[in-house]
Amino acid sequence: MGRFVKNRQLEPGATTVEVPQVSTASRPSGQNGQIIFNTTTSTYQVYNGSNWYNVSEASREKTMTVDLFQGDGSTTVFGGGKGNTLDGSTAATLTIEPTDATDMAIFIGGVYQVPGTNYTYSGGEITFGSVVPANNGVDSAHIIAVIHNLHKLGA
Repeated sequence: MGRFVKNRQLEPGATTVEVPQVSTASRPSGQNGQIIFNTTTSTYQVYNGSNWYNVSEASREKTMTVDLFQGDGSTTVFGGGKGNTLDGSTAATLTIEPTDATDMAIFIGGVYQVPGTNYTYSGGEITFGSVVPANNGVDSAHIIAVIHNLHKLGA
């Protein structure tokens, strides 16, 4: 049996419903289907039976970020200040620190690298199973492209 929203603000002809506003710290433990406006994150959240999830437009942002690095023929670890940026002027640092390897896609010279097979990720560092050859400066054959925020595509 469905439930109706009980809201003193809702009168005949009203076009809005007032959603409870709470901070992350004072958020209830949650019951399946509850909706709140989280004042800490400025997002609407819904409880799915095990977790609170963002459902407002701010959480639907589809921005992806790309980091470009280059191999040098001897380095296997990139990020966290290890490895080189594309122009070789600075140490490689990831723009965004992913939560795990599935939040990013990595390509070397346009060839997709499989997480857990071709590389591992931990603590801001990508470790390849073998040395990334040096960039020859001609055809970008060994440029490392790291695409972040893949988890937002399905949100």
